[in-house]
Amino acid sequence: MEDVTLREARPPDFDAILALWELMEERHTSLPDRREYLEALHRFAPDLFLVAEARGKPIGTIVGGWDGWRGHMARLAVSPYLRRSGVARSLVNEAEKRLRKRGAKRIYALIDRRNELGKSFWAAAGYTVNDDLVLYTKNIELDEEPG
Repeated sequence: MEDVTLREARPPDFDAILALWELMEERHTSLPDRREYLEALHRFAPDLFLVAEARGKPIGTIVGGWDGWRGHMARLAVSPYLRRSGVARSLVNEAEKRLRKRGAKRIYALIDRRNELGKSFWAAAGYTVNDDLVLYTKNIELDEEPG
């Protein structure tokens, strides 16, 4: 595997991150990814928005979140040509370390139910399916403003 560096995402990375996310086969959202979403993530928790970099370009991402008790991870993505090389595991390990530092007692990982490769990865990383939870979603961007 080539030299890979883990670091916090920076605004100059955002176009490459969006391009990487477009390569992902199973995405859990039908909403388009937008640069302003990445800018908001970066403002909110830059230390939990991570990239793996090789040859000066982002080749992997993970987005962490923290609600004061639980950690959350989403958007684990690695360039197809570098999958199964340890990049994803390194990103998860680093995100877990940062979430533990914040005090996380539990970490959730969000993936699309059709993502078989992702399911295998998370199981191998020690995560289990949580059948106690149901995820509800509302696309508020599509709603009219509250009146």
